[in-house]
Amino acid sequence: MIKPEDAEFHFDANSHWQWVETIALPFHVPDTTINGIVYVVTRPMLGVAMCDVSLHDRVADLWEEQLYIDNQQHLPCPKSLLDFELPNGLKIKALDAYKHYQIEYEGIDDTRFKLDFRALHEPFDINDPDMDPTAAKRLDPAWDTSWNGHYDLTYRVTGELVARGKRYEINCVDTGDRSWGPRPERDNSSVIWWHASFDEALTVHLFTGHDIAKTSRMAPHISGYVLDQGEMYGLTDSRGVQEYRRAVPVGGELEVTDTRGKTFAMTYSALNACYWAPYPSNTYLQSFMRVNCNGLRGYGVQQMGLSRAYLTRHRDAIKARY
Repeated sequence: MIKPEDAEFHFDANSHWQWVETIALPFHVPDTTINGIVYVVTRPMLGVAMCDVSLHDRVADLWEEQLYIDNQQHLPCPKSLLDFELPNGLKIKALDAYKHYQIEYEGIDDTRFKLDFRALHEPFDINDPDMDPTAAKRLDPAWDTSWNGHYDLTYRVTGELVARGKRYEINCVDTGDRSWGPRPERDNSSVIWWHASFDEALTVHLFTGHDIAKTSRMAPHISGYVLDQGEMYGLTDSRGVQEYRRAVPVGGELEVTDTRGKTFAMTYSALNACYWAPYPSNTYLQSFMRVNCNGLRGYGVQQMGLSRAYLTRHRDAIKARY
C-alpha cells in the first residue's frame, strides 16, 4: 500500500550506489499530435539527477526530429522530491503528496509551461497483492530491482503550454508514475509501459513483456489496472499484437481483463512515434496514440523499454523483422 510519504525519497546511508528514484508526469494536447513528458531520474547516492523535458509531434526516425527536447544528464540531485527546482528551469511542487503536483518549466526557444496534476484515484501499487492480482505470484519485483517500489497514478492535467512560441491549452487525462530502487540499466529486460484514457470515463494501464526480436505479440502480462467510472480494478490478463515502422510501434490491438472478469478490447494507431533515449544505456520505442475502445475514443502512450545491450545483441533479428 502506498502512503503519502512514498512521494518523498526512500534511500538511506546504506543504500546501493545505483539507487534511483524517478518521477514521470506525461501530458498531451487533445485534438493535436502533441504530447509531452517531464521525467526526473535522481541518483541520490551519487548526488546527480537526469531530467528530460520532451515534446513530440510526429512519426520520425530520430528523436531530434521531434518538436522540442531538453535532456540533461548531470544536474545536482534535489534535497527533496516534494518541492524542488533544477537548473534547467523545471520546478516541481507536491501540494498534497502524490495527489496534487504543480509544475513550471522555463526552457529555451520560447518554450515553457505551467501545469497542474490532480490525481483521479489512489496510487496503484504494483507490489501490493490487494491491488494487483499478479503481485502475489511474483517472487521478485515486477521489473528487476528498479521497481522495488513503484506506483502508477492517473491525473487530470490542466494548464498552458507554449511550444516554440505557439500557445496550447492543456486539459487532458494522463498517467504518470514513481519508482525507487537500485537501477543497473546495463541489461534490463524488455517491458512495455502502456496506458490510454478516455477522459475520466475509463483509463487502462498495464505493463507487459515483449520480445521484439522474436514476435510482435505482447507477453507475458506483468501488471496493470482499469479505472472504470472512477473505480479501480486490477488486471488479471492482457494480450495484444503490434504493428511497427522500423521497430517503432505505430499501431496494434490490445485486450485486457480485470478482476471482475470484464474485458476491454482496444485498437490504436500512432499520432507520433520515435526512439526516446532519456538514459545513456536504455532506449524507449515510444508512441503517442489515438485509441478506440467499444465506441470510446481516447489518447494513450506506450513506451517499450529496451537496454542497448538487448538491441545490439539482437540487431540482426530486429532488422530482419522490421
